[in-house]
Amino acid sequence: MKKLLYVLAFLFTATTSMAQLNTQRLLDIGRNALYFEDYVVAIQYFNQVIKAKPYLTDPYLYRAFAKLNLEDYRGSISDCDKALEINPFLPKVYYCRGYAYRQIGTLEASTDDFKASLKLEPDNINTTNLLIENLIRQKLLDEALSQCDSFLIKYPRYTETYLLRSQIYLEKGDTIKASSDLDAAISINTDNDLAHAFRAMLRYEQKKYKESIEDMNDAIRINSFRSDYFGNRAIIRMQTKDLRGAMNDFDAAIEIDNKNVSVYFNRGILRSQVGDDNYAIDDFTKCIALDPSNYTAYLQRAYLRNTTGDLKGSISDFTKVIERYPDFVVAYYGRSEVKKKMRDQLGAERDYYTALNIENEIKSGKRKQKTGKEAEELPTAESRAIVQQLNKKQNDRYKSDIRGQVQYKDIDIEPLSNFVIGIPSSDLEIQRKTLFNKQLDDYNKRQGRKVQFCIKEKEVDSAMLEEYFKAIDNANNILSKDSLNESALMERAYCLSKVQDYVSALKDFDRVLPYHPNNVLAYFNRGNARLKAIKENNFENNVPLSEYTMAVSDFMMAAKIDPTFIYALYNAGYVYMQEKSFQKAIECYNNAINIYPEFAEAYYNRGLIYLFQGDKAKGRADLSKAGELGIHGAYNVIRRYAY
Repeated sequence: MKKLLYVLAFLFTATTSMAQLNTQRLLDIGRNALYFEDYVVAIQYFNQVIKAKPYLTDPYLYRAFAKLNLEDYRGSISDCDKALEINPFLPKVYYCRGYAYRQIGTLEASTDDFKASLKLEPDNINTTNLLIENLIRQKLLDEALSQCDSFLIKYPRYTETYLLRSQIYLEKGDTIKASSDLDAAISINTDNDLAHAFRAMLRYEQKKYKESIEDMNDAIRINSFRSDYFGNRAIIRMQTKDLRGAMNDFDAAIEIDNKNVSVYFNRGILRSQVGDDNYAIDDFTKCIALDPSNYTAYLQRAYLRNTTGDLKGSISDFTKVIERYPDFVVAYYGRSEVKKKMRDQLGAERDYYTALNIENEIKSGKRKQKTGKEAEELPTAESRAIVQQLNKKQNDRYKSDIRGQVQYKDIDIEPLSNFVIGIPSSDLEIQRKTLFNKQLDDYNKRQGRKVQFCIKEKEVDSAMLEEYFKAIDNANNILSKDSLNESALMERAYCLSKVQDYVSALKDFDRVLPYHPNNVLAYFNRGNARLKAIKENNFENNVPLSEYTMAVSDFMMAAKIDPTFIYALYNAGYVYMQEKSFQKAIECYNNAINIYPEFAEAYYNRGLIYLFQGDKAKGRADLSKAGELGIHGAYNVIRRYAY
């Protein structure tokens, strides 16, 4: 008996040790993936650890960092909350959550978290600097200055803190002390490109253009890969009338970053000044394409279109500005001039007197003039080169150090497609498991196949095509003797679908179902064949509702026969999305998720619907979950549309 107890105890200990070993191994692999910036892969490993041991803090923390790098800030905050519920004394968790709050603009909560982190880890340089940056953005300048002073007593040669303190002095209007701090930063580290760039812009504001260019030259010599450095040097050169040099710098800036809105805008200004109006219009058009809310670009383009004779285009641009800023008299006067050219005398007079009336009301006090942030947004008639302020978004330098962010990959914002039965594509970055289905398992055993439920199938090659035609011939032989053989009809219908003969496939499914009304796969495959037929018939933008209705009916019938058949529910939801019956689609996805709470594709599509309906909070939550479960494209959508 003692021997038996000893053996059982040994087995239990060995099993426990193995589980610990496996969990630690998964955690280590996840950390390695995190280190190599494979964030989506890392999340999958941390998910497994959390499933096995939900009481550990590390997997929540690491997953929070992965989500942070993917810009899923709400998801990161949620994971940090869970880690702190388990252990409230983790400085890195407060740091991570503080950074996430900072990125979504919740500065007060971010500042509180950075302070909590520093209580536990007082000498953390990154946390201290982020706290100071937050305080500057919150206009708590005295507290920010106190933090800088205290930190520089401990670390008198840390240049970034001098840069931060210089920004505080600039906010306070003390350019002498700001300049002194920038000088100190450069004397400590002459290769600090940011310090040279900051000092260049300070000297630019002081109209010390020669010294400003010298500093910007040094910044570019140290770091020649920053588009904004070239853009800012171009601005300075414009002030010294070195227009050729300015144009070369703008071109270099765009070569480094062809999505730099400010550079396109400023190059457009320069081109308009030298009379290169058509190319200037091109630059403003690119600027607007990248930033549709840049009304100053609309205004500049309106004037240039008027000059080049594109009067309708000019009217359109002036109107765009007026719609956004209905009190902006300059746009009314500009549009009035264009209408005169178009011989629309009535319209020209209407705009002219509207502008005059607005001016008189402002002078008399009947109409309030725009102030504060709204006034800053207004374009002005004398709009010229806008210098990129290096200090307005200092956190960009932290962002730029994070590589491999899948949320920056260009993807189409479309729902994930319907599930089909087939061979999954091997190029899927994350292979997600599919749930067991007895009928599919029986079909695979009967036909010697290994097909699965998948969204993206392997492309049919010549060998597969030959195999399908051979299977069709075999099924034909069987059906010539037994025309209602269920197995042969199912096999032939499946293969006919794969060779894109959807009409014949549908006929076979139609023959199966009257005699085998509980054949779940027949309904499922027939629904998919209908969807394929819709695409083949090129309905696309004008699909008869009856086509979609029959497909939905098949999927819902499959789900009725097998209430756990999540792929049928998902497909019904997908078809409802195509019909724009969003509430019905949500119900289908809800049911599928209730059955299988890790159904990534359902979360993704439901998240898109919520975003379309304007419910960003629910959309973010669903897309975050989809990303967590392996759909990397979700992070791109979160970044672009969910905040």
